[in-house]
Order: sequence, then C-alpha cells, then structure tokens
Amino acid sequence: MKLYGKIYLVLALTTLLTLMLSSWIAFSFMPAEFERQRVERLESFNQAAMSLQNPTRSEVETLADSMEIGLRFLRNSQHPQGAPQGGPPFPPEEMEWRGVQVIHFPESDFSVVATARMRNLRLFPLMLLTLGLFFSQALALALGLRPVFRRISTLDRVTGEFGKGTLTARYPISRGGDEIEKLGSSFNEMAEKIISLLDSHNELLSTVAHELRTPMARLSFALELAKENPQTVKEKLGLMERDLFELDRLVSELLEFNRIGSTGSAVREEVSLDSICRAAADGEKIPDSEIKIVISSNEADSIVSGDYRLLLRALSNLIRNAVKYAATTVYVTVIPLKNRVEVSVEDDGKGFARGFTERAVSPFVKGHESTGSGLGLAIVNRIAEKHRGSLSLSNGKDSGAKVLLSLPRKQD
Repeated sequence: MKLYGKIYLVLALTTLLTLMLSSWIAFSFMPAEFERQRVERLESFNQAAMSLQNPTRSEVETLADSMEIGLRFLRNSQHPQGAPQGGPPFPPEEMEWRGVQVIHFPESDFSVVATARMRNLRLFPLMLLTLGLFFSQALALALGLRPVFRRISTLDRVTGEFGKGTLTARYPISRGGDEIEKLGSSFNEMAEKIISLLDSHNELLSTVAHELRTPMARLSFALELAKENPQTVKEKLGLMERDLFELDRLVSELLEFNRIGSTGSAVREEVSLDSICRAAADGEKIPDSEIKIVISSNEADSIVSGDYRLLLRALSNLIRNAVKYAATTVYVTVIPLKNRVEVSVEDDGKGFARGFTERAVSPFVKGHESTGSGLGLAIVNRIAEKHRGSLSLSNGKDSGAKVLLSLPRKQD
C-alpha cells in the first residue's frame, strides 16, 4: 500500500470513530444530561417559588429570570380545586416529555407554566468529553503514523551516516512497497553506484599511473644514457620522441574518455550512419596499403538521432582497429532495423583471443599484440551508452573479429 494510502486510511478510521462516538454522545448521553439538568432546575424553581408568601407576578418573574426559567401565566378560576383557566400549552401526557411544569399559587389569582431554558444548561461535562474524544483521535493518529515517522527517521539517519563517510550504511528494505521503501531502495542503489564509481576511479588511477610510468621510465633511462655518452644523444632523441608521442596520445585519450563520461547527454541531431562510416573509412585508409575497406549500406535507411562528432570518433576507432588486425579486407555494414540501426565492423584477421571480449570494453584492457593505450574500445562503449545504444564483440563465423554497434533511431 502506498504511503499516502496508509495515512489516509488512518485518518479515515479515526474520523469514523470520532463520528460514531459523537453520534453516541448526541443521541444517548446529551439528552439524558439535558433532562437531568432540566428536572433539577424546575424542581429548584418550584421549591423557591412555593416558599414565597403571597407572591406577585413581578416577584415570580424576577425569580424565574434569575434561575433561567421561562414562564407563562394563567389566571386561576373560582373552582374549589383552583384549576387555572386557559390550561397548559400541552396535554398532560406530553407535559413531562416536553419539560413543562404547572405551578399553582393557592393564595394568588394566577398560576404559571414553567419551562427550563436549554441554552444555559451546564455543558462543561460535555465539553470535557468532547476534548477527550479529540485527544483519543490524536492519540490514534500518533500511534497509526508512528511506523511511518520511525522509517523516515531511519532513512534520515542512514543518509546522514553515508554523507559523513560510512559508505556501508544502507536502508533496511521491508516488503511495504510504499514511497518510503522506494526512496530507501533508490538510496541503496545510489550508494552502490557511488561505491562502484569510487572503486572504478581508484582502479583507473592505479592503471593510469602504471601506464604513464612505462614511457616516463624509458625517457628517464634515455636521458641518463645521453648524459653518460653525449655521442649517442642524436640516436636517443628518436626514442625519446617516440615515448613523448606515446605519452601525448595516452593523455589525449584519457582526457577524451573522461570528457565523454562527465558531460551530459550527447547532442541530438539527425545524422546518417552511412555518411559517418564513409568519413571514418576515408580517415583510416593507409596509403599504399593492401587492406581494403568495403562499406555496405543504404543512406536513406541509416538515419539516427545523435552526436555526429562522437559517432565519427566511435566508428573511426572500430575501423582503425579492424584495419590494424585485418589480413586483406575490412567489412563495414549498416543494418537498418525497425527501432534501431546496427553497424557491423568485421575483419578477416585472427579474431579476438579467448576471454578477451568479456573485458575488452574496460579501460586499459589490451590484447596480446596490441600496441595502443587500451582505451579505444572503452571510448566506443562510453559513446554507445551516451546514445542509449550498445556495443558487442565476437568472432566471425569463419575468422576475424566482429564488433557490432547498435543505436536507437530516436531518443527522447
């Protein structure tokens, strides 16, 4: 049940209970209390009025006003019984039910019909009972909502601990399934992702340090040799230039890898994968090379929504790798499907080594014969994820490596 449903259910139950008790008071307790006070007031007025000696009308009216009694005067006849003329306003059987009492003054020429005024009856007990009723409702609400407040307090404590550095803090998930449980579950997922990112960050830093150390060590060694033997400086400059080029490429790819991951969503524009594949192939052709690049596509059926520059970078990386390891030919095929477009880049080389495809998209993972930085496929995979696509690696049916880049046609 949703959190709002639980709160509304508690409110509905307590309100219903309040209405039931209020109805019981209104129809049971209050009439009895009113009747008791009415009878007491009429009896008190009767005793006070009968204690007057030969009262006048003004004296009786003054006494009635002081005791909150309504009066109607009747003129006594000469009947021996002293029955009043005009009679009471109700038949005798209704007088008790309606709270009416006839008082005869034998020594006077009038009688009175007395009624207790209800507006000034003592209501303190009823007010006390009503307050108790609302206090009971508040107590029921507090008890009913106590589990909700307790879980909110737990979530607040857990998030506070996590923010202070206790990365193992988690919200205990139950089977409630309401908004608090969903919020706690989202917090746990966020915490797991943060820890995963931290682990990945630490691993990346360690790997970057290792990758930078190798060319830097070679540069340092070349400088030491040049100092010891100045005649070999010219020869060592070529090796140092190679190491500097490798460092520059590594740093550039690291910056590109980080930039793609840290920026927001990619630019959304309609682009043709056919045009991008041809531009990438033109840029990766090696002069005087026997490696052929064969492109099969239909430009009209290869339109997707994406960032032209990033997609060009991804396909250039894939084609460059294929050209490097191909024996004679690289096949680039654009495959239009209903909701997405796939680009297959396949070569006729030796293919991927066993177990390499499962970890190939991780940063700095390189094949046995690779001379690169190990960031090429990681950059392609990050570009695919930014476009809500996917990257899969496998070996072809006959031989060679096959990489499949899948992209949705439209992205929200």
